[in-house]
Order: sequence, then structure tokens, then C-alpha cells
Amino acid sequence: MSTYKYTFKILLLGDGAVGKTSLVQRFIHNKFQSGYLMTIGMEPYSRFETIKDIRICLQLWDIAGQDRFASMRQIFFKGSLGALVTYDITRRQSFENLKTWIKEAQNESPRIMLMLVGNKNDLEDLRDVSTEEGKKFAEDSGCIGFIETSAKSGTNVAEAFVTMGEEILKSVESQD
Repeated sequence: MSTYKYTFKILLLGDGAVGKTSLVQRFIHNKFQSGYLMTIGMEPYSRFETIKDIRICLQLWDIAGQDRFASMRQIFFKGSLGALVTYDITRRQSFENLKTWIKEAQNESPRIMLMLVGNKNDLEDLRDVSTEEGKKFAEDSGCIGFIETSAKSGTNVAEAFVTMGEEILKSVESQD
């Protein structure tokens, strides 16, 4: 049984098939498989991390991205401190839809910290959204950071989750 000081609820948001489930599976189980089934509603995961000598439970909520689940999503925002807002670098539409995801997150949880994640950077030859566009969008949207990942290769996956945990910890500790 692990003891910990904080639990941080972090959502994974973004269109369907951008790789949210793949990212969380890589982070939690260090595995990747192509062809996950569509998430229905929400799938919870947990992982313990030690950040600045403080033991934390990262409670990760993989939220369904399809429009038909939009009406039920609002209940998942309650108590969330952060969100990895994810798009597929090979699908411009998933990038363009980020405005809607960020607006929804800020409406449902006004103090939520957002990190922009461009996933599937192992598919460089199919890239449809430049790194510079992602960085600029993150800055313009008030995100705490931007990172490109590959759930397939594992590139930057842990960094995305741990960085979010570090930022939430800074915020929580500064309020104590």
C-alpha cells in the first residue's frame, strides 16, 4: 500500500482517435497496441509519482472524444486540476477542434491547467500541423506548456504527464 500526500485528477481531452488511450496505456503500462477500441464515456487510471520528494497519485481520466459523448462529459470535469488537451499532428481537423476542447474545459473547470499535446510525432512524413503552430496555439490559449509525443515509440509520454503533475504541485504548494 502506497502512501501519498496528494491526488491530482488529470483529464485527457481531444477528438476521438488522437491517441489519448494510447498515451495513457504507454504511461501506465509501458505498452502500445494499434487499434484500441473507442473509449465509451471515461476510463480511469492511476499512477504514483514522486515529484520534488513528494509522493503523488496521478488520477488520469481518459475522456471519450466523440461528439455523441459531449453531453455526459461535463460530469467528468468536477475536481479536475489539469488536462492534457491532445491532437493528432497528422490530422489538421483535430488541431482545429482544440478551441472547442479548451473552451469546454475552461467553462466546466475555470481554474484547470491545460497542457497542449501533439501526438503521433513518429509519423513525421504525414505531419499536417507544424510544431511551431502547436507552440503558438498553446501560448495563445494560455496553456502551461506544449509537447509533442509518440505513444507508439514512447517519446515524451512520461514527460507530458510528469510535467503536468509538477505544475499542479507548484500551484497547490503555493496555496498552502
